[in-house]
Amino acid sequence: MDSSILFVILLSAPAAAAAISLLPKEGIESIVSSFAAASSLAVSLVILVERVSGSFGFFYSDGLTQIMVFTVSAIYLSSVVYSKFYVRHVKEPLFKFRWYYSLVDLFAFTMLLSIVVNDLGFIWIAVEATTVTSALLVALERERTSIESAWRYTLIVSAGLAVSLLSVVLVYFSQGTLTISELMVRPASNIPIMAVAVAFALVGYGTKAGIAPMHTWLPDAHSEAPSPISAMFSGILLPTSLYAFTRTFTLLHGTSAFGSMQDLAIGFGIFTALVAAVIIGFQRNYKRMLAYSSMENMGIVLVGLALGGIGALGAIIQIVAHAFAKSSAFYESGNIFVSYDSKNMSEVQGLIGKLRSTGYLFSLSCFSVTGAPPFGIFIGEFFILIQAFNTGNYLVAALLAIAYMYAFIGLNRQSTRMVFGSQNETELVTNVEDKSPKEIETEKSEDKLSIVVPLINLIVSLIIGLYMIPVFLQAATSFGL
Repeated sequence: MDSSILFVILLSAPAAAAAISLLPKEGIESIVSSFAAASSLAVSLVILVERVSGSFGFFYSDGLTQIMVFTVSAIYLSSVVYSKFYVRHVKEPLFKFRWYYSLVDLFAFTMLLSIVVNDLGFIWIAVEATTVTSALLVALERERTSIESAWRYTLIVSAGLAVSLLSVVLVYFSQGTLTISELMVRPASNIPIMAVAVAFALVGYGTKAGIAPMHTWLPDAHSEAPSPISAMFSGILLPTSLYAFTRTFTLLHGTSAFGSMQDLAIGFGIFTALVAAVIIGFQRNYKRMLAYSSMENMGIVLVGLALGGIGALGAIIQIVAHAFAKSSAFYESGNIFVSYDSKNMSEVQGLIGKLRSTGYLFSLSCFSVTGAPPFGIFIGEFFILIQAFNTGNYLVAALLAIAYMYAFIGLNRQSTRMVFGSQNETELVTNVEDKSPKEIETEKSEDKLSIVVPLINLIVSLIIGLYMIPVFLQAATSFGL
């Protein structure tokens, strides 16, 4: 079978689901979206297991493509499935849920498209399209703050992507083509112009990836979006943007300008990780806390990709492990919000007594996303740290260690208070005096779907840390970093 058919199916499934979801038939939207996401995941597994690599006309695939396609498809599926639970609790949606599922399908389609196309120009178009398809999703719950966040997200990210468009123009001007398969096999020319193109790509795509100081949209959008969308933002949208940058960055490999651009990327990555790590511990909104954690992880990933070697291997491991662990954490934050109707940490205390399963899972997810062993992020961060030492970047290694420490302490100190802290006296009295034992027991019951989905993702993050290093090693080697 022609391998290009796999990519056609991969993209056709969510595109078709987006159209079918709009049919005025109750319940069809969640069914077709789940089927499309499952189909995309099945195809992505074939691409990954069979190591489908090379140029296939409009499509291009290498090890990084295979890993990214799998990750996007998996989080797409888990978010669609979790949405079946979450949307039931949205009180006044901005638009009908068939539009919600249609936009989710289109959101996934644009991310998958940006990963598999064989042209830097089409990558830019697809990344820009992710903004169009996801902006309204941020404002689903019709809150004033969510609408403001959607507007800010659109404005800032679009401005950033305008800068990355200049990068695309410069690449074409200097190389005469935007076809990735051609650019990867021939030495770069007009090195000074290419260096400027890489710098523009870093600023432009870095804006969408949450790289500081262009990150200002991220904490608002991630905290205000519905939890399934927050999971897609943090888990797969941010890495997709870094993927777009990396495609341009690697074109300088082996040239005289590579070292300076490498230092620039490392500098932005370290700055991002440190800023986010410090801010995490001072958050009072648990979804904003998770958003800053995503920002910290993307900064570390950028450092790993720039360092190359086993640092690139660590970055790839961290991208996938973070996607599963952070999506799990955001799904659990959805459970918390549905139960408490608040995103304020001070109002979410003693979680373990009210939502036992969610409490344990949230605590484990927070450990996972901050690099606790044996979860996959620990392996990724460890490899990046080792590469910094191996290449003589001792200051980078020291700053990475500080970011790891601050993020670990800040996030887990906050989450532990939420999960194991004492409920305030008013709530305890209300629970005892105003509610019957049956009502209290009903409150403590948790929807099975809302537990199974984050549990599976957390288990995958654990498996990545224990067993899947050879898969990522193959991806990093074939990508050539």
